[in-house]
Amino acid sequence: MKKNKKKTSIIVLLLVCILFFSFTPVSAVQWEVGAGQTYTTIQSAIDNENTFDDDVINVHTGTYAEDVIVNKKLTIQANIGDDVELKPVNTGFKVVNDSSGDGSGSTIDGFKITNSPTGTGVNISADNCTVKNNDINGGKTGIAVSGGNTTIIDNIISGQLETGILGNLSRGFFTVSGNFISNIIGGELANGITVSINGSLTDFNVVGNTLSNIKAIDTGGTVFGIQLGKSKGADGNPEIAQSTNLVVSKNIITNISATGAIMGLELMSSSSNALISGNILSELNAGVGCSVYALEAAIIGNGTVQVSENKISQITADEQAVGIITVAFGELFIDNNRITDISKAKAAVGMLGLGLLQNATLTNNTVSNITSPSIAAGIVGTALAHLNMLHNIVNGVNGANEVALVAAGFNKTTVNGNNLEGDGSGNGIVICSPNGTINYNRIANFDSYIQNFLFSNFGPSIDEMLKPIDDAIKNHPELEPILKPIRDDLDKLFHELENSNTTATYNWYGTNTPDETKFFVGNGTLNYYPWLVLNINANPSKISTWQTSTITADVYHDAAGGNHLANAAMFFSGPQVTFTTNLGNIGSKSIIIHWINGLATAILRADEGPGIATVTAADYKTVQTMVTIIGASRNSTSVNPLTVEMQKTGIPLAGIVLAIFMVLSGFIVTIKKQ
Repeated sequence: MKKNKKKTSIIVLLLVCILFFSFTPVSAVQWEVGAGQTYTTIQSAIDNENTFDDDVINVHTGTYAEDVIVNKKLTIQANIGDDVELKPVNTGFKVVNDSSGDGSGSTIDGFKITNSPTGTGVNISADNCTVKNNDINGGKTGIAVSGGNTTIIDNIISGQLETGILGNLSRGFFTVSGNFISNIIGGELANGITVSINGSLTDFNVVGNTLSNIKAIDTGGTVFGIQLGKSKGADGNPEIAQSTNLVVSKNIITNISATGAIMGLELMSSSSNALISGNILSELNAGVGCSVYALEAAIIGNGTVQVSENKISQITADEQAVGIITVAFGELFIDNNRITDISKAKAAVGMLGLGLLQNATLTNNTVSNITSPSIAAGIVGTALAHLNMLHNIVNGVNGANEVALVAAGFNKTTVNGNNLEGDGSGNGIVICSPNGTINYNRIANFDSYIQNFLFSNFGPSIDEMLKPIDDAIKNHPELEPILKPIRDDLDKLFHELENSNTTATYNWYGTNTPDETKFFVGNGTLNYYPWLVLNINANPSKISTWQTSTITADVYHDAAGGNHLANAAMFFSGPQVTFTTNLGNIGSKSIIIHWINGLATAILRADEGPGIATVTAADYKTVQTMVTIIGASRNSTSVNPLTVEMQKTGIPLAGIVLAIFMVLSGFIVTIKKQ
């Protein structure tokens, strides 16, 4: 009986093994294509009845004059180390999901594709496909995608007549990474990467791509570097696209020109969360009557929008030129961006951040060299909730009408720790807020330090703006019941905007006695006393030759005697203080030091013998301190009668060695004045 049970168990085990192995998938087959291989064309390898999903089509050296249709799930690859060129009439690889079959899940890897003038390198309408390591030249479009869950990585795309990568999407994710797109020379339109979403994506990821030499040469021609939106038609701007998560980071966009408009990065999305970070945009040049928006984003989701560590430079236009403009419904953070050299446009703006529903925070950004024959602005921040503008640096804003920083917060506005420097004209800060605080900023060398916003200072007065409604009521009395409430609501809103209440104490203006006419109260209130004053200290104030004294300049005290050292972290940093000395050296006789949270430090070295060193610190205002240097001069040969014979120089042997090191250290400077 036991023997039969054992035999039965063995049989059951064998049956289980047979069943298990009968369900084990068959390994994918690799088919070889090329001269002397199984197949001579790529299409014949795909079409063969023995080629199944998950097989590999491995293509050897040669030129293949084919328009390849991929309707199975395949990996189609160039043989490693081989030079494989595809020369299609219309489309190099067309990956489809239609009545002929389903190419979803396919990969196109390692081909050189030379397009006809109107052709496309790769066209994907299937899902879950990957296009990588290809070199796609010429044609109208490099890669076109309408399928979902597509990955496009590490391709070289160049010489197209209109678009490098084109997406018309409705589902899934879209990832474009590590591609080099260049020499796109179009007529009315030229695009690097442009995507329309007519459904909804889960993720939009465009990371680490390089785009260069993209031009639209026809009259009124437009260039988009990287664009995301919902198509509105050939002649319209894109509408908001539906995408849950958006990441656009570490892309390089350079050498872009157009006779019409240029949008370096234009992103219109409903994304719940958006990260636009680490992109570099430079050399964007538009023609007469044209505008440039280097980075333009409108994100209407309710999550966090982060615009950080982008670098934008060398922007020229005729009408409008803007470095960064971001509009967000969710919490908006614009931080650590660098914008410089925007010029020639009638209206030039470094950065504009607008929080429509939640808070907006602009912090640690640097904007410089914004020039215009008309209107120039450094940083503009607006929020319908709370607005925070913290620790930004703005200098070199020059125009017939110029302002370094504009703060328009319709709830609470905080402007702290910013470093703003003008050219002797223009406005430092213009604020529009019912509850504004401006503290611990450097606002130096402006014609107007702080202004409460007044419409008439920047355009028509409130009465002038309401005049069309007043005229309509006068000419059409029957419309008064409709128009009068609208007119009254607008009048109330406009006057509320002008009724700014601003506390602007504890700021440094480049002088210990700022001109009070440089503060404009407008229709609200503006409390600007006490302001900060510049002080200088030497520690110690008496040293021997070859010793050092630490020289500090700070603005930690206010005109009323208050001490703000405890709030040092809230103070401004950046340019700049000039230290000088008439005796000894501070790296040289003059040295420039940046402020660090309201403090600048230099080291005086007593290397020129005894005397009184007059040390100054200047940030428009100049202050000075004295350091007494005692002891023998460097060239003295006198003998100290109290010393023993081995110390006739007055300096022990160890001291001589130390002195040599100190002299050498005098050649090491932090920042020398140029």
